[in-house]
Formats: sequence, C-alpha cells, structure tokens
Amino acid sequence: MKQVTLTVQEHKTLEVLTRLDAGQFTAAQAAPLLGRSLRQVRRKLQAFRAQGATAVVHHNRGRTPHNALSPSLRARIEELVKAKYSAFNHHHAQEMLALHEGIQVSVSTLRRWRLQADLPSPRKRRPGKKHLRREPRPQAGMLLQIDASPFAWLGQGPSLNLVAGIDDATNEAFALLREQEDTVGYLQLLRQVAHARGLPLSLYSDRHSIFFSPRAQQPTVEEQLAGQLPQTQFGRAMQELGIGMIPAHSPQAKGRVERLFNTLQDRLTNELQLAGVQTMEEANAFLPEFLRRYNAGFAHDPADPTPAWRPSPADLDQCLCLKFTRGVAPDHAVSFGPHRLPVCGRGGPSYARKRIEIHVALDGQFTYWYRGTCIGRGPVVPGPVPATDRELAKRLPLKAPAPAPAPPPAPVRKPKSPRVPVTPAPDHPWRRSAVAKSPRLR
Repeated sequence: MKQVTLTVQEHKTLEVLTRLDAGQFTAAQAAPLLGRSLRQVRRKLQAFRAQGATAVVHHNRGRTPHNALSPSLRARIEELVKAKYSAFNHHHAQEMLALHEGIQVSVSTLRRWRLQADLPSPRKRRPGKKHLRREPRPQAGMLLQIDASPFAWLGQGPSLNLVAGIDDATNEAFALLREQEDTVGYLQLLRQVAHARGLPLSLYSDRHSIFFSPRAQQPTVEEQLAGQLPQTQFGRAMQELGIGMIPAHSPQAKGRVERLFNTLQDRLTNELQLAGVQTMEEANAFLPEFLRRYNAGFAHDPADPTPAWRPSPADLDQCLCLKFTRGVAPDHAVSFGPHRLPVCGRGGPSYARKRIEIHVALDGQFTYWYRGTCIGRGPVVPGPVPATDRELAKRLPLKAPAPAPAPPPAPVRKPKSPRVPVTPAPDHPWRRSAVAKSPRLR
C-alpha cells in the first residue's frame, strides 16, 4: 500500500471529501469549505472515489522540475567555487563563472548551493539594525515635536500648510494655518504654545533649513573667531529662549506629529467644510475651538504629573521676531533693500557708523535696537510677514518721491545801450607824450 504524506490543507480537503462521499455534505455545502466551484468539487469527488487519498495530492509532487539544473552542473560549480572562487562573494563568483567558465547561474541559486555545501561567502553581511520603540517623555513640556503638512485643508482652492506641534508626553496638539512653511509660521506656533502652556525644554524637528543652517559645517572665519556657528532666525530665537533643538533623521522618528497630520487630514478637513470655512483667516479662527475638543478626546495624562513647561519671559516678543543687523549711515538712516529707513530723529545721541539691530515683530512692526535698547520705531509691513529681508523689503510701502523744487526765475537783463565812440580832448592825459609824463626829464 502506497504511503502518502498530506499537508494541512490536503488533510482538510480529504476530510471534506470523505464526509461528502458519506452523504454528510452536499456538493454546494462543500464548495465554500474547499474554496472551489461546484464543478471542481464534483471533479475532486470523482477522483477521490477512483484513487482514494492520493487524489488530493498534487501529481507533480516528487517530480523534478523541467527547468531544474542538473546535479552534475551543481557538482561542477561547487568544485570550482571551492578550488578557484572561494575568496569571491556570491555576486562576484556568479560573474566569474559566467565570464571564465561559461556557466550561467543566478545569484540566489549559487548562494543556496554554497550555503548547503558549507562554502559561505567570505564577505559577512551586516546584521540588521534593531529600531526599538522610544518611550515618550514622562513630563509635559519636556519635548515638543513640530512639523508642517501641505494639504488642501479647505477642500477647494490652493494647498495650505498646517504648522503643528504635539507634546511628546501628553499628545496635546497646537496648530495654525499658513500659506507656506516658513520661519514666521513656526515662531507664531511657539508664541501660541508659550501663551497656552509655557516654553518647552526642547524641540524635535526634521533637518529643514528653517531650523538648522546649511552653512553650519562651513562657518566663516569671523564666526570661528567668535566661537559661533551659523544660525537660522528660528535657531537664534530658540537659543535666546533656552530651548534645545533635536534633529530627527527620519520621519518615523517623529511619528507622533506625523500621525497627527494623518488624523487631522480626515477630521479637520471635514469639520472645516461642515462649518463653511472658505478662507485661511476663517480657518485660523476656527482652529482654537477644534483643538480644544480634539485635545479633550485624544490627549492623555503624562507618567509624571509635574509639568516641565517653563514660564515665558517678559521680552518674549523680542525673541520671537526676525532680526537683521545694519550699519547706520552719517545721515542716521539704514539701507533695507531699496529703502532708506531713518533710525531716529534729531536732538538725540548719534549712532552714525554704528551697528544696530532691526527687529521685525510678528505683526510686521519695525523697531531699531542698539545694545539692548530700543532707539526708534520704523514702518509696518502690511499683510503676512515674510521671513527674509528681501521679501520684507518688497512688502514695505515705497514713499512717494518729494516734488522737485521749482527752478528759480531767470534774471532779467537790461538791454545793452549802443556803444558810442568817444574822442579824447586835446588836453587829455592820453594825448600827452611819454617824455612829457616822465618826472626825470622835467
């Protein structure tokens, strides 16, 4: 009697066919159990009645595939690899066999034969890295993950950027909408967080040039002598506030804020459309109430109830702003793009040929500072505040040129009188001779 070894699936098929042959099942009931059509079930039942249990076994089992390589070729390859190509890795050995021996074999087959023949590759494979799950911070305010997501948040119209942050310990979210991902948007986000909770101990972000200067690896000579690395506007603000910045090397590293965007793209978008919000200003006005309800449902208590948020300083707005350094000209004005901005009026101290700081607040107000003291106020940028001095200069209103003074009237010249020849008198001195005029000859 022939012995047959069945797999789990084949054993299940045999049991169903046995009950079907005994009348316990109908063919219609057995079809869904076997995952076959009614016609195939009847065909298998007919084969089972004729051949028995061997009918459920595939007939190609135990046969050599038609495309299998011959054992003699395998033996020859193993001999060549052992004698000539033992120092070659799998890919290199496969190339050498094709080049010098005329043997075509795939890399995977060669690798399997070498391992079975105890002829491993001399080049060791690097073991896979283990990515352990990072535990969240125990206290609220210890780490804030920040990022921006471009998306059609209003459903229709242009794509907007949702600048968001999420507390690593509690999953509390903060967000606002901007036309683009820029420095001013992140400064506004930090200002929102500072007013709501306080200042976090550190930020976790990607390595965007908004956060980390691309020139940090190539500082200038002046920066090296001063012991300072190149900073962005955002990095400078965080240093002044004492907030550490941690760069993430992959999106998965800051997975909490990435998952936040995935959730908000579903919930926030639908609620904005339901509320009939059509502009970015209306959406930013809608966000506080939405985030209050969102945090009530998704935020949780931290492991340590003691918060790590730090109180905001009194000069918070002087840190969360844009700063540019300019030199004051002798006329007490600074150059800002095509503009000449007067620093201060007459009667005060002179700042000519000194370096001052131009602070641009998040509301667009220009102020001038010298050694920590405000020495004057400047113009206001209308509309959203851009992040670069070039764009700021374009937004500043141009002053109308002063009208040129009227030219002075041309002087009225008197008409020249006609020249009349004059004949000298007979006794005129011109008529006396030079001898008569000489005192020596008198």
